[in-house]
Amino acid sequence: MADEKEMNRRGFLRRGAALGGAALGGGVLTLSGPAMWKAASEMINGPRMPINGVGVDDPMVVKLSLNENPFGASRHVIEAVSRRMFGMNRYPFHHRLEEALSEHLRIPENYILTGGGSTEILNLAVLSALYENDGNTITGQPSYYDIPSRTARLGGTVKRIPTNKDWGLNLDAMKAAIDENTRLINICNPNNPTGQILDPDALERFIRDVPEQILVLVDEAYIEFAGESYRSMISLTAQVKNLVVARTFSKAYGLAGVRVGYGVGQPALLERLMKFRIDGANKSMLSIEAAIVALQDQNHVRYSVDMVRKGREYLYPELEAMGHEPVRTETIFIPVKVDGIGEWLMGQLYIRDVHITRARGMDGHIRISVGQPHENEALIAAMKDAGGSLF
Repeated sequence: MADEKEMNRRGFLRRGAALGGAALGGGVLTLSGPAMWKAASEMINGPRMPINGVGVDDPMVVKLSLNENPFGASRHVIEAVSRRMFGMNRYPFHHRLEEALSEHLRIPENYILTGGGSTEILNLAVLSALYENDGNTITGQPSYYDIPSRTARLGGTVKRIPTNKDWGLNLDAMKAAIDENTRLINICNPNNPTGQILDPDALERFIRDVPEQILVLVDEAYIEFAGESYRSMISLTAQVKNLVVARTFSKAYGLAGVRVGYGVGQPALLERLMKFRIDGANKSMLSIEAAIVALQDQNHVRYSVDMVRKGREYLYPELEAMGHEPVRTETIFIPVKVDGIGEWLMGQLYIRDVHITRARGMDGHIRISVGQPHENEALIAAMKDAGGSLF
């Protein structure tokens, strides 16, 4: 049975590689055409046709499980980091990044707190709000799991407010849940794993109505995928003293591996968060350089966002044709209702070297990260190959 599975897997990958070769004109995978990617692929993979996205070690694995940017970092970032590697014997200075962010966002430097990914900002927010008391945190359900889990570790209570029928966060219900023990309200926007985004006017009204002693955390990890016209809550921080907005370089900028993020809020609020930060332990010289150069290449961000949008538009009808129900999103991922076969389907795809995951908190749903075009095609081919007559 094991030998049969291996033969099936290899047969599928041979077919998938041939399909990928046809889709790419028979060439080696490149990133926006730079010769460096072609050379690197040939050096690492030899004559095989790689079907993986940028940064996946195994050239025959399609990794669509962690919401990473499949187009990688800007080539300017890679070149800059390569040059800076020769200075690894020098200590990093994070103020350079704060200066770059200040210029990019057009806000004062003292409104910015940089960290090791937005995860550090989320951690600091929970610690500052709950460390000295056993209050409660209000969050959506389902929503990103990090805040509730860290609240529980500190002995706090989590109020999980169910989303609306369309999977959007229910701001009215979240507001009604506020009590005298509420210390933190978590708004993931766009929401992970449901992929829905809030009306900015409605969100602003909600934030303004929250009592000042309660910290409001707006997690905008996927905000770039909502489009340049969508209004971030960063503009509101100058007027609302209990608001902190968390952003990351891990998604649209393609820098998940170097761990850079930042929070925006009024200086007094950021001082509260900084009391819990371990100075000098959260960013390296290379991660700082990567983030600074990434900010300068907004063309790469726009390219990534546009390609992800096209990937979503390709996947929606393909998934529907197989009888599944994809949820339209404004992010780099798609939750898909698969009616009770999620675990089975994930296992079948895994033995075909296509990795997806469950949509945590969304019963009966899997979550698919959008990949490069040939990865999306490989996913659909693998689903059809796994299902046979089922689809």
